[in-house]
Amino acid sequence: MALRVFQGVWTRTIYSVGRIFREAGLYLDKAGSVRTKDIAYLEPLSRHRNIMPLYDSIPAIVSTSVVAPNASVIGEVFIGGNSTISYGAILRADQNPIRIGYNTTIGENAILYTTAQLPTGVPSSVNVGNNVTIEHGVTLYSCTIDDDVIVGFKSIILEGAKLERGCVIGPNTLVPPGRLIPAGQYWEGSPAQYVRDVKEEELAGLRESATSPLALPQ
Repeated sequence: MALRVFQGVWTRTIYSVGRIFREAGLYLDKAGSVRTKDIAYLEPLSRHRNIMPLYDSIPAIVSTSVVAPNASVIGEVFIGGNSTISYGAILRADQNPIRIGYNTTIGENAILYTTAQLPTGVPSSVNVGNNVTIEHGVTLYSCTIDDDVIVGFKSIILEGAKLERGCVIGPNTLVPPGRLIPAGQYWEGSPAQYVRDVKEEELAGLRESATSPLALPQ
């Protein structure tokens, strides 16, 4: 326990010292530009980092996955192979972990984040399985998404909800806290309601589209 506390304090100390050096370097660069009458310091500087440790919580990303330049992967995030984090997506694991499986796509401007604590037995983390498609503008909040699932455009999945294997959530759907969406079903609405079962040929097409590689221009 004492060793873990020491490691945490040491990591935060190194982080703070590194920030001091970065800020000092930026100030010296500006001062040098002023003295040489160089206008470079007037250009806007983006400090955005698409992969950002949060003290001792460091994102773990398999090398075959792609994170867009303006996405944000923060803290205790685990991303499996051949997955894609698209433009503007935010994965913020500052309170509990976020886990992304293999062959999974997180769409543009999607937001994944966690709560500090849920009722006993309900995981507070965000867990997304393999071959999952999270479309643009989706919000996932401390929920569990099983394999072969599609979550439609601008849907919201709230804390404690679980989407079982092969289900499909329609666009602009709100899945309330603690709701279980059974396997192989199509749900939509606000709040989400059962519409029909997903056909086997539809499931096969979903799996194929999820496993197709998605390249992002850098």
